Amino acid sequence: MRVSHLTTNTFWKGESGVSALVEDQGKEYKANLHIKGSQVFDYSCSCAQGNSYRGMCPHCKALFEVYKEQESNPGRPVLTSQQTRAMIREYTNREVSRIMSEGEEEQVKLSLSLLVSKREVKLEFKLGRDRLYMVKDLAAFANAVENGTYVEYGKNLAFHHTPSAFAKESRPLLEFVLEIVNAYCEHYEQFQKSSFSTKPVLRFLNLSRANRDRFFGIMMGETLEIEDYKGQKRQLMIVDRNPDLKVTVKRQGRDGVLVSVDRELLTFEGEHRLYLADMKYLYCCDQSCSEALSIFLGQMMEGFKPSYETEINDKDMPLFYERVLKRIAAYCTIDSKELDLEAYKPEELKARFDFDSDGQGGLVLKPTLSYGDYSFQPVEDERLPRTVCRDVPGEFRISRLITRYFKYKEYESEYPAIREDEEAVYRLLTSGMSEFMALGEVYFSESFKKLKVLPPPKVSIGVRSVGNWLELDVDTAGLSGEDLSRLLEVYSQKKKYYRLKSGEFISLDDNGLMTVAKLIDGLSADPDMFGKSFRLPKYRALYLDSILKEGNGITLYRDQLYKAVVRGMKSVEDSDYEVPLPLRHVLRGYQKTGYRWLKTLDSYGFGGILADDMGLGKTIQIIALLLDEAEKKEHTTSLIVCPASLVYNWENEFHIFAPSLNVATITGLAGEREELLMHTDEVDVLITSYDLLKRDIDLYKDKSFRFQVIDEAQYIKNASTQSAKAVKNIDAENRFALTGTPIENRLSELWSIFDFLMPGFLFTYRKFKKEYELPIVRDQERPVLESLHRLIGPFLLRRLKKDVLKELPDKLENIVYSAFDKEQKELYTANAFQLKQELESLEGSSGRDNIQILAALTRLRQICCDPHLCYENYKGGSAKLETCIDLVRNGVEGGHKILLFSQFTSMLEVIARRLRKEAIPYYILTGATPKEDRLHMVNSFKDDEIPLFLISLKAGGTGLNLTAADVVIHFDPWWNVAAQNQATDRAHRIGQEKQVSVFKLITKGTIEENILKLQESKKDLADQIITEGTVSLSNLTKEDLMGLLDI
Repeated sequence: MRVSHLTTNTFWKGESGVSALVEDQGKEYKANLHIKGSQVFDYSCSCAQGNSYRGMCPHCKALFEVYKEQESNPGRPVLTSQQTRAMIREYTNREVSRIMSEGEEEQVKLSLSLLVSKREVKLEFKLGRDRLYMVKDLAAFANAVENGTYVEYGKNLAFHHTPSAFAKESRPLLEFVLEIVNAYCEHYEQFQKSSFSTKPVLRFLNLSRANRDRFFGIMMGETLEIEDYKGQKRQLMIVDRNPDLKVTVKRQGRDGVLVSVDRELLTFEGEHRLYLADMKYLYCCDQSCSEALSIFLGQMMEGFKPSYETEINDKDMPLFYERVLKRIAAYCTIDSKELDLEAYKPEELKARFDFDSDGQGGLVLKPTLSYGDYSFQPVEDERLPRTVCRDVPGEFRISRLITRYFKYKEYESEYPAIREDEEAVYRLLTSGMSEFMALGEVYFSESFKKLKVLPPPKVSIGVRSVGNWLELDVDTAGLSGEDLSRLLEVYSQKKKYYRLKSGEFISLDDNGLMTVAKLIDGLSADPDMFGKSFRLPKYRALYLDSILKEGNGITLYRDQLYKAVVRGMKSVEDSDYEVPLPLRHVLRGYQKTGYRWLKTLDSYGFGGILADDMGLGKTIQIIALLLDEAEKKEHTTSLIVCPASLVYNWENEFHIFAPSLNVATITGLAGEREELLMHTDEVDVLITSYDLLKRDIDLYKDKSFRFQVIDEAQYIKNASTQSAKAVKNIDAENRFALTGTPIENRLSELWSIFDFLMPGFLFTYRKFKKEYELPIVRDQERPVLESLHRLIGPFLLRRLKKDVLKELPDKLENIVYSAFDKEQKELYTANAFQLKQELESLEGSSGRDNIQILAALTRLRQICCDPHLCYENYKGGSAKLETCIDLVRNGVEGGHKILLFSQFTSMLEVIARRLRKEAIPYYILTGATPKEDRLHMVNSFKDDEIPLFLISLKAGGTGLNLTAADVVIHFDPWWNVAAQNQATDRAHRIGQEKQVSVFKLITKGTIEENILKLQESKKDLADQIITEGTVSLSNLTKEDLMGLLDI
């Protein structure tokens, strides 16, 4: 079908009429649509089906599709929206109303009458100037005011209905009327069943209870005409006070009483108030008066009997006295001269509660209620003599109290009891007893008296600094280790009490116990240690201080040496450690703070992690520390361990910033390294690699070092590797770790680094995994995360570039997408489908399965880069390679220097071949590049004309300073986003003066796009602990892997 000659007409209310000619099999039909918003409200067509077809005919449907397509076209004609038209209309009406009101005569007054029947309170309205006219339809009146309509009521009254046309004193009433009428009309229209609904005609405004309160609040102090249901009219002033009522009580006949009110009253209720009208005032009673009088007067005035009175037999008089007269006495004058009302006062309800213990931890209650000489048990349905005036609310209150704390006869007991429910016993003793005492007399058996609730144990803690240790004394009021252990166990379960073997309860509502619990959990302490002195390593000082400061309800003593340790660690920036003179004007402010932090930790024998953002100069801060050490009289040697690719970087940095230090680089053949290590007495600093250290570890056995510093500490993230074991076997007085990413994938990596720094600081790995890693990673327990923060915080210094290098240019990140051509897409789709089938067939996971999955994922990623990487006979092209070459070409032509990273060295070779064809010169650095060549290329890139550096992500992602570049291209996304960011920061670091543009090349609709999404979803944990999020292949669930393959 072909749609032509389409025309659109826009109506005033945002509705559109659309019409067109629709050609169908050689015939033309005229189709019409009536559209509001995106909905079709009506339609018609000249075809034979137009009227008989159920729903829209095919021609109207075709027209609607074309219309929607036209509406979504950016070049379509713009139609004025309904909101815009409403604005124009409202502003126009407002201005017209203002102009009209300027020429009006005297303002119109709104008057009303109040009509009160037995069930309704209604308002009738009149308006006018001198003469008043009846408002016969309030709905039409409200509509006229809303639209400023000109309405005639008679020859003497016609005006534009705008709010300003009404007298000022009438406007609050006008607003009230409009609000209620409009709400009624909306409700009416909503529930009107007829599709051809009409507007309601409202002669009267019926006031709900809530609206009665609002209405009389508006009209307070005014005089109104009120008409009762008899048609009697009164002019009454509305007053905000309670009436002065007189109630007479006198003898009636030989066995009765007559109660009467002194005047006729018209009564009705609002939501919160009682309204009483006599012949002069309409009283708006306050809430307490309303509650007291509403029932009494409502019944007395029912039907407006001429006598306004009621009769009561003497037998019922005690109840009437207790329930009614006592209740209304505060708001009425009770005249009972002929009677002694006290004679009608009923016997008072009295309660006695006898508590007993059954000797097995349970309780029994014997309750007794009495009226004078008559006694009985509550809850029982006993028949009392009719002469007894029962206090039903009082009995109910007592019965409800008993059933709140006791099971009634559930245990084959004659009386209410508590059996095998410690919590119910504790609740009764702490909360219930005061409630029972408030309702009656309470008695205890001797066995019950032994059930006591003891206050929480008073906890006192003393801390002293003794050498490299902290000595603690924790006194828990003589509790045994066994009791304390069980007490803390129930405390951790959020229970409010602990029951001793004696049957007594100890209240656990105290923060002192929380402090003890945190000490035991956080310090891996044994409860049996409490009550006597025990020692902790000094590195627990700040963690201990943070717990003790939070503890309320404890008595705390800290000696001066301990306070000095805490104070020194908290005021690093104000410490007296001077930066060595050669670096005093070289270090930036935050680097000086880092140096003082290292010095402070060292002064107390603590190690730490310098985890500054990449490019902030961690190396120079360590050089400052070692330079300061060399200035001391006693000569010492320190050891630096780093990746092999950074050995010469470290050597170069020492030559630049600390040429006075004697630095030896342990490299070369085995014999050469052994010779170097035999002559280190005069050496200030040794530099070696992780790989060489583990080979030469036997040569270090007899050597002691002042400092051992490991760079890129994530190299020892796996505690079981030879590299990790080697660095931990070195004898050093103190240790520091440098890394921008202390956590790449797992919390165990953080444990391994601290195990190097201060063995035992994060306990054994088994304990760390159980108490920290699993609760944080698996169970998402925020308090455990906060506890770990508190533990490691003093020993980890992390500054971000955005916080300390305000002058560092921005880093702009861009994602550049490319799309497969047909052959590349078919190849990718086939491999992805095959991997998906393999994943769906997996029941569990094995090492062999994981290797196969990893290989398949790698193959998918290589296809995204260039299918030639895994298919030698592939004849097609690579969309991403073309995108990359365009980026490089544009960058070079624009005078930029570029770093191009890829995880695949084979991809770098493909790019290099293409660059040679394009005649673009480049450097290339991979794991196979010799260290000497590596250093030469890095230094040359700063100054020469070579515009491009191809770098393997693994070989060159760390330790390089390449600030000459201002463009970074990541050819393929890697699981570990931290590694990518490290690579980016080869350029975005101190010394960079230009804005750095980062381009991440992603093939649309592939695993690469989903890797980006997965990195985002997996990064929260590492962000919360210390640094940027990463994804570990070994941590991916089957669902994660399936998600990666969704296109």
